[in-house]
Amino acid sequence: MGWSTLALALFYFAYRYNVFFVSDTAVDTQGLIYPRALKQLFTGIYLAEICMVGLFAISKAAGPAVLMAIFLVFTILFHITMSKHLDPLLYGLPRSVQAQEQAIREGGDDELAEAAGLPPTKEPRATSTDGKMAGLATAVSSESGPPKRGNLVSRFFQPWRYNDFATMRRMMPREDDMELDRQYTDQVEATAYLPPSVSSETPTLWIPEDAAGVSKQEIALTSKVIPITDEGATLDAKNNIIWDTEGARPPIWDEKITY
Repeated sequence: MGWSTLALALFYFAYRYNVFFVSDTAVDTQGLIYPRALKQLFTGIYLAEICMVGLFAISKAAGPAVLMAIFLVFTILFHITMSKHLDPLLYGLPRSVQAQEQAIREGGDDELAEAAGLPPTKEPRATSTDGKMAGLATAVSSESGPPKRGNLVSRFFQPWRYNDFATMRRMMPREDDMELDRQYTDQVEATAYLPPSVSSETPTLWIPEDAAGVSKQEIALTSKVIPITDEGATLDAKNNIIWDTEGARPPIWDEKITY
């Protein structure tokens, strides 16, 4: 038992290290792996509860069988409720969240900004001609006071009352508070959440240069369709590709952005 535990622990650390620092993938999951794994947990729960109901029924244990059936119904209801609240948030945040953020930043209300974790503004509050935005700022201000406190039962059954936008915003780290330098350019920030089919540039074909001039002819023909170049690579007498693998960056090099 001890050796098995040690082996599994070493396997865990090795796998964790590989995931963080070694393995790489070109597929952007956009954070959808976690909710999928969360939903897949119910598969084991359903199978376990159904098997328990069957075992108790075979053993003619009416009480435990009914109890497990009740738990099965409760699990189904919980699964439906979780999917109902989680699915609308998988592919896009509600526009109300963006509107509340805009109301906090543009409202100029020191109390509202303080409740949301923003530094107080030095400029006077601008008069808004948009009734909807002014009403939203008032609504956010009324809901963004001191954190609401409640007992464990009320917070469990009514989390939306105690975890409002301002409360959750205070829990999120902000770049301004960390005093970090700007990590991304304006172009990177503008295209960070776009799908690769929209933000990706046309790939460049890279072929080696040869003495016979075949590469030049290929560039002249193919460049009408797709970018192509033979810079930085040549073919020797044995048709081996020679290029600087240490210092020079190939024409197809692209800086990897770590989010």
